[in-house]
This record gives sequence, C-alpha cells and structure tokens, in this order.
Amino acid sequence: MLNKFNNLIQKTMKKIITLLAVVAFVVSCSQSRKWTDKEREEVRKTLRDYRDRSAIRHMEAANYGNLEQCVLTTIEGTYPDYNKYDQLTAKEDTLNAAMVSCVGFSIGDNFENLPLLFPAAELQQAGILPAGATDEQIQAFYTCLAGKVKELYVTPQQFTVALFVQPGVPTELADAMQQCAASVAAPAADSTAVKPAAPAKK
Repeated sequence: MLNKFNNLIQKTMKKIITLLAVVAFVVSCSQSRKWTDKEREEVRKTLRDYRDRSAIRHMEAANYGNLEQCVLTTIEGTYPDYNKYDQLTAKEDTLNAAMVSCVGFSIGDNFENLPLLFPAAELQQAGILPAGATDEQIQAFYTCLAGKVKELYVTPQQFTVALFVQPGVPTELADAMQQCAASVAAPAADSTAVKPAAPAKK
C-alpha cells in the first residue's frame, strides 16, 4: 500500500517539476546558452550542500532530482550567460529564491504535496509514523499536517523559507508532526473503553 502511495506522489512531483522546467526552458531558448556541464555541476553541488543542511534532506532521490533540475533550469533560464550569474553579488540570494520558488510551487497552494518533502517511509524510519500505518492513516496524517502547516506559515513560500532558515526541521514543524502522528495512531475516542456501571437504583 505504501509503495502505491509513494508512486502516486512521485508522479505528481514529476508533473509539477516538468511544467516548471518547460516554462524556464522556453524562456532560455530565446537567448544564447553558455553554461557548460562543469558549471551546472557546480550549482548542483551547492544545491546538494544546501539540501543536506535543511529539512528537505530526506527527500527521495528521484523527487529531489526533479527539484534540483527545476532550480538549475530556472537559474540558467534567467542567466543564460553563466559568467553573469557567477559574478552576482547576491548569487546566494538568487539560488535561494529559485529554491523557494520551486519548492513552494511543488508543495501546492493548500500544502497537499507535503509527502514530496517528507516521505512516509522516512517518517516511519524516524519513528514519527508507526511502521504498520495503513494508507488511510498516512493520508490522515498528511491532511492533519497540511492543516497545521497552513496555520503556522499561511503560504507555501513562507513555509519554504522557514525550512531553510536553520539546519534541520523547525521546532514548530516537528511538534506538528508529532501531534498529527499521535492523533492518527490514537484509537477512536473511548469507542472501546469499558464504561463504569450505572449506579443501582434505590
């Protein structure tokens, strides 16, 4: 069941990133492209270092690869001449902006694609979700998490910025995950609880 759920998420990610990449590619094709494979690899390395210090470090390889390509294509489409990009005084800010744009767009307006950033398998391995969670429980967890994230950050862009402000998972996000996991794992409220016997009538 989990594999079926992950396959659906991966297909969604590919559609989103493909759309972004096509838009950036069309823009870049109208200008001369001067980036070499070595220059692209330098940006990829910076992105991987960036990823490894942030909350998205547990993204599945295929999904991260699509995200990385989106960021790279966006930057190259904006700066077809690598030297102009490399000489920017705010080069890191440009990279951050592209990352926020790509991640924010992929999350969805209502944070419906959070599984792309936080795969269920990784959450199970971390002990946040129970190993035997059903597809229904996993879906309920993400629905709960999307609601809490929207309350905390309001927009996908604000949420994405928060992911990269500090190393690791933001405290408030970690708390939200724990709360949603607890609500999913908890049995229905007193549905099977033994009720005290009614007092005997006098």
